[in-house]
Amino acid sequence: MKRHQVWIGIMLLCGGAAQAEVRVEVPEDFQILAVSRGTLQDERRAVLADGEQQLLVRYEGLIPSRTSSDNDKEIRSEPQVIRYQASGQQLRLQAVVPKDESGMVRYAKAHVIGLLAGGKPIPSQQDELVVNGMQIGMDWPARLAEYNRGGGKAVLAAGAVAATAATTTTAAAIQAPSVPASELEGQLQRLFLQADPELRKRFIGWAVPRL
Repeated sequence: MKRHQVWIGIMLLCGGAAQAEVRVEVPEDFQILAVSRGTLQDERRAVLADGEQQLLVRYEGLIPSRTSSDNDKEIRSEPQVIRYQASGQQLRLQAVVPKDESGMVRYAKAHVIGLLAGGKPIPSQQDELVVNGMQIGMDWPARLAEYNRGGGKAVLAAGAVAATAATTTTAAAIQAPSVPASELEGQLQRLFLQADPELRKRFIGWAVPRL
């Protein structure tokens, strides 16, 4: 089953290579937990569709221990929903983070973050996603979808929510193959070989953890 999902990933990545997209990167002391409509490349990078979209991010500061890395202190913020509008751009999250422990603690409790495109700020809306209880193993895409069913100030417009739901439904439908596995494998191999080196690296980085 997982092998089939990996082949499907190749098709989705290669088939969407020519489509417009927005690339987002966050600083090393932040983590992207989920996106409204797109793909996480790793904890700090994501590729999203054009238009109005959301990032779910969290600040994760680290205070190194003087004795052992096992004693490092981690300072985390509550997850933040960032809504923005962009098309065919490369965005970077902007944050001015203190370096001292007391400043990091204050920052985690009340921090303002923004997005830059070409070094210039773009309009965005930030809101805290309230999470009760343990966050380990949390289904963040599901929590973001739940947030959008509420009345938060960073929710997506109705049309964008519908597009996100349609994308999810389409991806689920694709997982039921309509061609023999051998034929599907041949098609996907050709798509992979047709992709440029950067796209191949992106896919491999996505696929390996799922094998």
